Amino acid sequence: MGDKKSNNIHKSLRDGGTPFFEELYSDHFEKLCVYLLNFTSDKHVINDVVQDSFLYLWTHRKKILITDSIKSYLYRMAYNKLMDFFRKNTKRKDVLLSYHKTILDEVIQNENDVKEERLKKLDKCIELLPKKCKDVFYNKKIKGLKSKEVAINLNISIKTVEAHITKAYILIRRCLKQEKESIL
Repeated sequence: MGDKKSNNIHKSLRDGGTPFFEELYSDHFEKLCVYLLNFTSDKHVINDVVQDSFLYLWTHRKKILITDSIKSYLYRMAYNKLMDFFRKNTKRKDVLLSYHKTILDEVIQNENDVKEERLKKLDKCIELLPKKCKDVFYNKKIKGLKSKEVAINLNISIKTVEAHITKAYILIRRCLKQEKESIL
């Protein structure tokens, strides 16, 4: 573009010539959209970026110094605005992912804390069992021995093992219920 034509474009743009700007818009809007399709297929983003480019051009028309052709300036500006959009969008996604991870970590920690608290309450209730009942429960449920093995180890009958296990469950449930009620 010659210096005289370039000066006319700058003057027309700077002086706020609405007809000139409308012509510029109608001549280049679709072309810029097609150009940006090389970088993204999201037509909504492309449309917004091109609109923002023209809006920027219009609002800053008195300050802008165009050293190349207006066409080159528009293409470069649209490309830069698209890259800015990608950077901003990536940062936003990173922040959201970080936020979600933090929340998830807190939820997991809270669940672990609740689980830990329940285990402590269960251990406390097991400790409160009568000695023989606790021994049977420990061997059968914690060590995983069979009723017959527990009976042999503790010199009691299998029926007594089963009775102690039943009694242990009843006492543990009662204890846990009392623990729950005492919290409320």
